[in-house]
Amino acid sequence: MKILFLIDNLGSGGAQRQLVTIVPLLKQRGFEPEVLCYWEQDFFAPILEKENITIHWKIEPNFIKRIWKVRQFIRNGNFKAVISFLDTPNFLNCIAAIGGKKWKVITGERSANEAFFHSQRGKFFAWFQRYSDVIVCNSHNAEIMWKKHYPKYSNKLTTIYNTVSIDAPKIRYSPLRDGKVHIVIAATYRYIKNVKGLIKSLSLLSSHEKAILKVDWYGRIVRENGISVFEAANKMILENSLQDVISLNENTKEIVSKMAESDFIGLFSKYEGLPNAICEGMILGKPIIMTRVSDFNKLVDSSNGFLCDWDNMESIKEAIASALKLTQEILGLMGEASRIKSNKLFSSKILIKKWEDIIN
Repeated sequence: MKILFLIDNLGSGGAQRQLVTIVPLLKQRGFEPEVLCYWEQDFFAPILEKENITIHWKIEPNFIKRIWKVRQFIRNGNFKAVISFLDTPNFLNCIAAIGGKKWKVITGERSANEAFFHSQRGKFFAWFQRYSDVIVCNSHNAEIMWKKHYPKYSNKLTTIYNTVSIDAPKIRYSPLRDGKVHIVIAATYRYIKNVKGLIKSLSLLSSHEKAILKVDWYGRIVRENGISVFEAANKMILENSLQDVISLNENTKEIVSKMAESDFIGLFSKYEGLPNAICEGMILGKPIIMTRVSDFNKLVDSSNGFLCDWDNMESIKEAIASALKLTQEILGLMGEASRIKSNKLFSSKILIKKWEDIIN
């Protein structure tokens, strides 16, 4: 069965990482997947190329021409289903269906931002979801929001957790190496990811706590409204003399290895769909520190990590301070609890079967 995945680009974002995980698994199930991108970023492209999966690049900066090119490609492609991730690709997917179609339109909602539903942009994009056959959310939290704001779409909505497929790196993990707790964060440098809030929280730690902590953040560097969160955050680090406590790094293809070497995986976002980094960290058997976003109540409890509030610096500081008090033995027990949870939540066999059922 010939199917198409539509996304803006193959940069190092969470939605892109999820796409390049799902597509090869569906190919193994007998589908013939292809990928269409309209923006030239290819960080994850080698994963698809290795699996001999065709990537179509329809690069077009003009929005109107882009709509036309994507619509024509889809309508002439003889696909049985077109699956899109992210707001604009979802819009383009639905636009292609206007005028009648013979394929199934599946739109993937990857975030859970309450403000989006009240914005003009959000209302505009949501109106076009009437052309979608299935709206797939990657968290129950997001599905609840959609049902609240658009009850007329309730029969289209379903939740499929992120499919997580990683090869455990051949690295010998050394707990608390160099006498420090190592926390790894994998997130784009954007306002909603709250790197500045994390830095403020770290500045509240005692001198002893700072001395036994090392935080490494890895992510894509972007500009929002002409401002670089990455540059502003580095300036804050210098102003608070936290150079030995936290390092901001560019994205890396070795992120799984970085996670495997860490003691904790962290997430301090304002909101999220289902965070890939947390899912992957749990599969790797890592304790978690995260804000109360997405399906946090299913992902983390006292057995495998600590929760905090994104807009409360004292709350973040206390969660980190609690992590600094743990012994190697407790770290191991919490990591195993994460692994057990992940086996129940993110089994690729179960989740890919759900995608297969929806496509069929």
